[in-house]
Amino acid sequence: MRPTSPWIWLFEQKEHRLQQLHRELLYLEPGYISNQYTDIDIHLMDFWIGDTDPSLIQFFTPDIDTTFKIANTALDPEDPLDDPFTWAREMKDDQDIIPKEMHHQLHRAFSNYLRKSPGGNKIPICWELISMREEEGIFNSNDRHGFTIERGAISVDGKTAHQIVVMKKDECHHDILPSVGELVVLARWMLSGFKNHKHQFCRYHRHERPQLDFPTMIISFLPDARVRVLHRYYDGSRLKVAYTHALNFNAEDYTEKMDVLHQWAWPFTDGDTTKSIPLPTIEDDEEDEWDEWELRYREDSEDGGSKSEEDGNSAEVEKDLSGCESEFDEDDESDGENKNPIEEWSDEFVIFAGINRKIIERLEEKMRALGK
Repeated sequence: MRPTSPWIWLFEQKEHRLQQLHRELLYLEPGYISNQYTDIDIHLMDFWIGDTDPSLIQFFTPDIDTTFKIANTALDPEDPLDDPFTWAREMKDDQDIIPKEMHHQLHRAFSNYLRKSPGGNKIPICWELISMREEEGIFNSNDRHGFTIERGAISVDGKTAHQIVVMKKDECHHDILPSVGELVVLARWMLSGFKNHKHQFCRYHRHERPQLDFPTMIISFLPDARVRVLHRYYDGSRLKVAYTHALNFNAEDYTEKMDVLHQWAWPFTDGDTTKSIPLPTIEDDEEDEWDEWELRYREDSEDGGSKSEEDGNSAEVEKDLSGCESEFDEDDESDGENKNPIEEWSDEFVIFAGINRKIIERLEEKMRALGK
């Protein structure tokens, strides 16, 4: 029996663990997230230039040279007829205007300036908007955590799997820390990326290097005219999140903040989402490396023996991905000239099988030493 592809193994593990994290987030009470959660690693990010903790992979950075800015439109940010948010600020004492809901007008102003900027009425060539009809699940609102999705886009350059989401939220739980609802959206969109990639890769892109991560960025419009930008990726064990303060746009520097927000509208993307899996050759003196793989093996063994709901999800993922391998085999039989992508990793299969063998041998030695 041929060993499981290293990519399929890691892909399955990451999706399964992210599913667990997503369920845990859904059960949390509405509020904010701090670093007290062991599966979430959050770091503050500079809204103006995008700098964050160097330990994070910076998949998104603002496009400081963008043409999307107020000065490039014929609109006057001080004219309430041109700027819906300026109109709302002037009318905030009116009983029909609720200050807490001014973020709706702020979102309208953001969209107007973007659309009226040169080239702003077209989607950049490397991006594609996601249809709400095709992906109803990820556009669903959530009353418990109070958010709605306004827009979503994915990169279509064929090399990366970045995603952008614009959302509104009914509550700003903390001026600095991100909310549970915002992380729910991040996890939900990443899981959608996994699901769609399995379908696309199995059926249409079988000879391309598969994606291993789906970094997602959110522009979150919050009550009291606040906006937060955050992005994340999943390293297989922790959700890595960079986030800005919930900046108050009802301020004297409104136009400056709006221009910088447009730099985040279609940001620069970086980072390799198709990177190969580093599989170490385990030697006796490499204890740290060995312990890491032994722990993974123990976790997989324990998961394999349980009958929990999570295992059902993992089995479903394995079934879906095994279909990919069968399609690869069928394609090889029909076209001998096209090399099977899985065969390209034959050396990695040998390493992966060797790791499993060494793990089993090491565990047996430990059991014998304990007299069991």
